[in-house]
Amino acid sequence: MAANFDWRLCAPLVVSRRADSSKVIIDGQHRWAAAVRRGDLPQLPCCLFTYDSPEDEARMFIVANRARKPMNRLDDFRAAPAVGDEDALSILRLVTEAKLKIARNTSSTAWTPGEVAFTSSIAIALNRHGDAVVSAALTCMAEAFEGQPLTHGASVFGALIRIFANPPEGFDPDTLVPALRRFNMASLGEIVQNQKGGNARTTAVYAAIVDSIGVLIENSAQRR
Repeated sequence: MAANFDWRLCAPLVVSRRADSSKVIIDGQHRWAAAVRRGDLPQLPCCLFTYDSPEDEARMFIVANRARKPMNRLDDFRAAPAVGDEDALSILRLVTEAKLKIARNTSSTAWTPGEVAFTSSIAIALNRHGDAVVSAALTCMAEAFEGQPLTHGASVFGALIRIFANPPEGFDPDTLVPALRRFNMASLGEIVQNQKGGNARTTAVYAAIVDSIGVLIENSAQRR
């Protein structure tokens, strides 16, 4: 944007003037950053407004972005807690308690270890199964795949939700993290690579995890 700056494409920034007289860019941060980087654009057009609260500023950000272009699910999610969205606040709390964090990018190649991008799946699971099941699934993932980008996290999460919501016969929760540690994201990628659709990928990962639990139980029995 900085290298190819074009005034014809530069819509005014939306700026909030707060009670302490400070000014905050609500929409147009990228345009402002490009101008700063160039160094030859000392001024940009802006529309200056006064909002009642930071929550109102967040609502304006959502409205402005949805009016101009479809927001990706992570942009939408990151703004939602600021406007008091209870579902988003619950998801953020559960993710944080599991020592994970919300990804800032929808591209899996940009994810760092511990970043979670499957917020829609968490919302569905939370609605269907409640906090305890979602918390258990996220915590197991954080422990089993520590240090790994969760490139197939949605499939693993879906599989763990199935396990915790409807445990297999004789299921021992203590076997789950060791069973998960028999995989890494590369091996999980091989499991899901020929599966079409999220449900099929989740089913494949679920079967692999259940098999892994069975192997651990069998090995333990043999050692006795």
